[in-house]
Amino acid sequence: MRILFLTETIPFPLDSGGRVKTYHTLQSLADEHEIHCHAFIRSAAERRHAGELERHCASLTLHLRPPRPAREAGALALSLATRTPFTVARHYFRGVLRRLVRSCAERRFDAAYYDHLSMLAYARRVGLPAIHDAHNVEYDLVRRHAATLPWSPVRLFVEREWRLLRRYERARYARCGLIFAVSERDAAAIRSLAGGEPEVRVVPISIDARAMPAGGPRPRRPDLLFVGGLHWPPNADAVAHFARDIWPLVRHEAPDATLTVVGRDDAPVARTLRRIDGIRLAGRVPDVAPYFERARAFVVPLRAGGGMRVKILEALARGLPVVSTAIGVEGIDAAHGVHLLVADDPGSFARAVSQVVGNDGLAAELAAAGRRLVLERYDRSVVGEKLRRDLRECGDRLGRPTDAVEGRQKSASKASFD
Repeated sequence: MRILFLTETIPFPLDSGGRVKTYHTLQSLADEHEIHCHAFIRSAAERRHAGELERHCASLTLHLRPPRPAREAGALALSLATRTPFTVARHYFRGVLRRLVRSCAERRFDAAYYDHLSMLAYARRVGLPAIHDAHNVEYDLVRRHAATLPWSPVRLFVEREWRLLRRYERARYARCGLIFAVSERDAAAIRSLAGGEPEVRVVPISIDARAMPAGGPRPRRPDLLFVGGLHWPPNADAVAHFARDIWPLVRHEAPDATLTVVGRDDAPVARTLRRIDGIRLAGRVPDVAPYFERARAFVVPLRAGGGMRVKILEALARGLPVVSTAIGVEGIDAAHGVHLLVADDPGSFARAVSQVVGNDGLAAELAAAGRRLVLERYDRSVVGEKLRRDLRECGDRLGRPTDAVEGRQKSASKASFD
């Protein structure tokens, strides 16, 4: 098929779960289809990544839309006036729509692939058979986040947002021909919202697990690792919760324990975290691999979120024992006590950390089983084949394809910018 692929952020470098998912999706689709990608960039400097994407795309268009206060205010006004979710309104631009319509006139596409919920704002106007890649059930993610907030104007806004998102998802899902969900839980929620109209298939997030070294024996020092940007509210809440409610219990059992937080640290919670003994904020780093190698265990104390946590897959692939909440490990077919440890209250979480820190045998068993799981279920070769197979099986719902496409047509790949 000839596919128009629209995503809300350029999927490179692979420094976030969303980008990892989108990049491997593009890669897998391009093995069998002709992909014409449109992606948003926040700065002109991101154009340097165009070459990496051109390897997989017949054409690439990057839409430069830097964040500006006036633009955010306009999106908020649109949300208030039309009851469009703010997270959707802030990604909708008339200029981008005109460019998409022009691209459809220049090429005869078989379908449009909308990566992230916000991109479905363009679907009705573009008019192509719609495939949606649901990274999360967005309303549920925001609803969970709202539950972690104290009562305030911010919480009232977030409560309003998840209700608008639920209504929006119900309306938009029903207009899609095919929806990919990352887990059975998300698929069930999408089917309930969509009312049985679209075909819903489960295709989990994948990583390049075979390219990741398994790692040797874990260091003896009780060095813990968390990977995730604090600009994302569920991550900020998770680390704040860990520091406030779990960290004192961990340090009571292991006074020399440390926690390293890797990821964007330009968030208010960072000021508090920097004052806590034993917690270090590494910020954004060029390569996270050395941090995985030096850690004794990986912690995921999430209390809100949705979809799947890519960093758990990466930790398991690298042979790093994982302690997570049930929400943190959602969407991953991992069993407590076999592949990782799951705990939800502070005392149980701290005890689980003490177990993997103090028991070499348990740590080694979890590491080996976790790596096997990721290689068998979540490696990009396995997941990519399922994605392509599901698209072949559901092709009739999307209409007849145009000329057959062989290969990626790399020689025709060109990038354009606006």
